Amino acid sequence: MKVRESASFTTGQKAAAVLPGLPKSSGVDAARLRGYLNEAVNASDPFSGATDTYWTGKALGRLAQLVPLTEQIGETGTRDRLLGLIKGKLQEWFTAGGANEFSYDRDWKTLTGYPASYGSDTELNDHHFHYSYYVYAAAIVAQYDQGWAADSAWGGMVKTLVRDTANASRTDTAYPFLRGFDVYAGHSWASGHQGFAAGNNQESSSESTNLSAALVLWGSATGDTSLRDLGTYLLTTESESVAQYWFDADQQVFPSTFSHDTVGMVWGSGGAYATWWTANPEEIHGINVLPLTGGSLHLGGEKAAIRRNIAEMERENGGPAVEWRDILWEFQSLADPASAKSKWDAGHASYTPEEGESKAHTYHWINTLDALGAPDATVTGDLPTSAVFTKGTTRTYVAHNHGSSARSVTFSDGKTISVPARSTASATGSGSSDPDPDPDPPAGNTFHLRSGGILTTATGGTPASDTIASGGGANHDGTPNQPLVYEIRGVNGTLTAGAGTTFRLQVDAGTTVGLGQQARVSYDLTGDGSFDRTETYNYFPTDPVAGWEEYTQTRGYKASTGTLGDLKNGTVRLDVWNAIGNGTSKLQTSTDKSVLVIPYS
Repeated sequence: MKVRESASFTTGQKAAAVLPGLPKSSGVDAARLRGYLNEAVNASDPFSGATDTYWTGKALGRLAQLVPLTEQIGETGTRDRLLGLIKGKLQEWFTAGGANEFSYDRDWKTLTGYPASYGSDTELNDHHFHYSYYVYAAAIVAQYDQGWAADSAWGGMVKTLVRDTANASRTDTAYPFLRGFDVYAGHSWASGHQGFAAGNNQESSSESTNLSAALVLWGSATGDTSLRDLGTYLLTTESESVAQYWFDADQQVFPSTFSHDTVGMVWGSGGAYATWWTANPEEIHGINVLPLTGGSLHLGGEKAAIRRNIAEMERENGGPAVEWRDILWEFQSLADPASAKSKWDAGHASYTPEEGESKAHTYHWINTLDALGAPDATVTGDLPTSAVFTKGTTRTYVAHNHGSSARSVTFSDGKTISVPARSTASATGSGSSDPDPDPDPPAGNTFHLRSGGILTTATGGTPASDTIASGGGANHDGTPNQPLVYEIRGVNGTLTAGAGTTFRLQVDAGTTVGLGQQARVSYDLTGDGSFDRTETYNYFPTDPVAGWEEYTQTRGYKASTGTLGDLKNGTVRLDVWNAIGNGTSKLQTSTDKSVLVIPYS
């Protein structure tokens, strides 16, 4: 991370999507969902014996997630029973003097819930984790009962929890500014005392973003646009940090000596494949996923990272998830809905839901995404509570309007939908299941790969493929090992100022895990047999799912030598090899989709 001396800095990212719940879809059977909902609401103890702040919060979150689903199938009676349960429990905690309450500590300027848990009182740990569930549940109540959410009623206590965990005021003498959120690092810290030799830490990044999503929903439901926008900033910023520091989405953060694709905990001095309470891989992977809500859609912006994550969990676990299978199915559905649904179909009858989940919500989540497709983060709406899903060439645009009058929502691809007051609306349009952020390469100086080691400007041909040799389990990062070599000689051209090499290579590792294809482009400017410029790019880790993936120069340089100049009867060479892994892969040839573009005219 770079440091610059200045009075301020700004960041710019696409806002993360938030919805009160996934929308209605044809993938959900109303009768089946009704049965699951009845199981949840008619349980002998809907709060599962919870007494402290954390476990009560998880129970509140579990019930709150079901409320939007009841409306989709016309079960208003069940909806009102759920809202009554949530209100009653919140009001118990929001009232002083009972078996549970929140108490303000003037010395430490903090609000602590009692009974406390996990050091939330003695060490001021995890306040944003615990309180995220209360604010989220209160936001769902506010969506249906604005009177309950008024400052003069129970809304004042909700805002007090927000002041403790995400106070936007720099002049509030009762609570600190943003408590545990680190504006510089872009994510929150969880330990109150910060007394570890390794610095501070955060384990469940997803419970942190749960608070930010809750702020978006609470602010939207109560008309507090400042709080809504604070939530959008926190969620968008932390989701970017989580993608890199917890999931290594671009594979540019974790050290090459680290053997995992995710961490359970981030520390000030690094990261660890661990949790505070277990070495079980399911929980190491799942703790940064739960709870799955309409505020979790940002995870779907890094689909390759999800695939790597699930594949590693199953390797480390010795097979598919057992204990937290519902959480990990839902996570997988953000990248590969059909695969997740097949696991649900095979295993839904014989599992116990994770404590913050229910079969009703998991069934609705997985089958809705199977029908609509995974979240499409390339398209955003002009309302924070909007999202886009893509399946094949069909996009589904969704928005929830918390306001008292109808409004239009416009999406970044030009689509506009009308959303009635206090309602969710959706519409469909054309899109792509694999949005390509890179423009098409220029027609000139574009070389196409042909089997037999040929680079040619000729287009067309019958698609074929070449086999990339196995790395044999050794590390060949930066050093060609049995590479495929494609070359063209006798090239003349004038270097284009400011331009660089670009390429698109279609690669596939099939179902083999842990492979990484690497490319090097070399220029012999005069054809004398000596390469004057070499560019070795960071390897591209392929997923263990059959199907072509696109490796481009945007991976960045691993290393480069020499300088470019004009080509005079020169030679251009492309090497491709497996930098890591213990299996072969494929490189597509004889197609316009695998190309090398040189920066010459």
